[in-house]
Amino acid sequence: MSDVDSAKYLDTKESIAAYLSFAAQSGDAEHLKAAMKTAARAEKMAKIAADAGVTREGAYKALRPGTKTQLQTALAILDALGMAIQIVPKDSLARDNRHVQAA
Repeated sequence: MSDVDSAKYLDTKESIAAYLSFAAQSGDAEHLKAAMKTAARAEKMAKIAADAGVTREGAYKALRPGTKTQLQTALAILDALGMAIQIVPKDSLARDNRHVQAA
């Protein structure tokens, strides 16, 4: 197992957005929560938690694997990260990601 910490590479809003978008496209809530936790660590969890209106411990708990995170909490954390959710048809994702699948 690698000791690489993805958080150190998330140094712009654009890199965080791409990272979270890729995780969201997996359709796996646990994958998305893990990505949100990494992004929050990159932006300093205490600040993100405070901006989201939860405690640092509450943010970690919400993003812990296996927890049933409230949608409102997840949205607040995304907002604190400066991110917004955009809903698009799945078939547009397939068209947009053809270059990724071909690689």
